[in-house]
This record gives sequence, C-alpha cells and structure tokens, in this order.
Amino acid sequence: MYYSDAIVSKMLNDNALAKKLDSAFVGVKEQVIEQATRIQDGAARMAYYISCFTDNYQDVCSKLKKEDVRFFEALYHFVKYRRMISELIHIYVELILKNKTPQQMEYIKRSLMRMNVNISTSSLTTQSFAIGVTMVICLGSNVSTGIVGKVSKVSGLSVAALNLYGYIQEAAESAERLQIMHPEYYQALYIRKVEMMYFLVEPVFLKANFFMKNLSSDDDIANVIFLMAR
Repeated sequence: MYYSDAIVSKMLNDNALAKKLDSAFVGVKEQVIEQATRIQDGAARMAYYISCFTDNYQDVCSKLKKEDVRFFEALYHFVKYRRMISELIHIYVELILKNKTPQQMEYIKRSLMRMNVNISTSSLTTQSFAIGVTMVICLGSNVSTGIVGKVSKVSGLSVAALNLYGYIQEAAESAERLQIMHPEYYQALYIRKVEMMYFLVEPVFLKANFFMKNLSSDDDIANVIFLMAR
C-alpha cells in the first residue's frame, strides 16, 4: 500500500512538473518568437533605409524619416507625461460619446451595469463620463501584462538598434491600419502627435472588434465598452 501511494504521489508530482515545464516553455517560446519577429522587422526597416541611396526610392526614404520623427515625438510625449495608454483610450471614448445627451449616457451606463460594468462618475457630462469609462477599460483584463510589458520596454529605451527599428516598424504598420479602418480616430491621434503609440493598445481595440462596429446606437456603444473592459 505504501509503495502504491508513493508511486501515485510521484506520478502526480511528475505530471505537475511537466505542466509547469510546458507552461514555461510556451512562455519562453512566445517571447523568442516575438523577439525574432521584432528583430526581423527592424532589419527590414534598415534595409528600406538602404534604398534611400537610390533616386527611385526617395519617396520611401521620406516616408521612413517622417515615421521615425513621429515615433520619437510620441515617445517623448509618453515619457514626459506617463499616461499614454489612458490617453489613447480616452481619445477614442470621447469620440464615441461625442454629442451624446445626458439621457443617452444614462442609458449606456445602465446597460453596462446590467453587464456587470460599473462606471463611477460624479456627473453625466461627456468629459466626466468619458473619464469613468476610460478608467474602467484601463483597469480591465484586456489591458494585459503583455501590453504593460511592451510599454515598459518602449518607454525604457533599453533596446538595441534592430529592436528599436522593429518597434518603429510595428508602430508604423499599426498606424497605417488605423488610418484605413478608423480615419476619424487616427486623425484625432495624429493631431496630438501620438498616432505612432497606437500599436501599444491595438490588441484591446481588435479584441473588441471595434472596427466592425457602426456604433449607430447607444447599445452598440455599450457593447464596445463592455468588450474593451472585460
């Protein structure tokens, strides 16, 4: 009986260890793939810069330089004010709440309460309600450790040249997608010189499928906020 218990105990311990190793391996694998992809993107961007030496690719060179300048302007803003994530989300929330009456915001608030999303606000002005919605989204599970980790790496500037160019390339591609799929939101970020930081929060928006939403009704707005906050 003792030996049977010992064997079962060992099997359970081995199984638990195997699961931990599998989990660790998956985490490491994902980090390696992410790092390799970023370095590859950085190498591709540097290759684009080589094309600047040819007259036929001056437009490419001009585009790259503009993206670099915009990236570092946004990064400076980020490092200086330290609230980039909430600012990016708040700008979008203000857009979708624009021209909403207090009665409509009350309806959205009650709809969210039925979905277990509670908006804390002292009044139902657009500004106050937008701040409450932004806080709920930022505290939600969608703003994951992955995004927090990326924010830390980008703001820390502790990245090698290829890594840095990888981030800029990722930011540029993300901004281009946003410009095509949601011009109004892109323009709002561009005016504030922060569109190149949108890539930090893009996963939150994509998971909420907000590009596909017409947001023609207050229910649509409530559903998008719910998806972004959960």
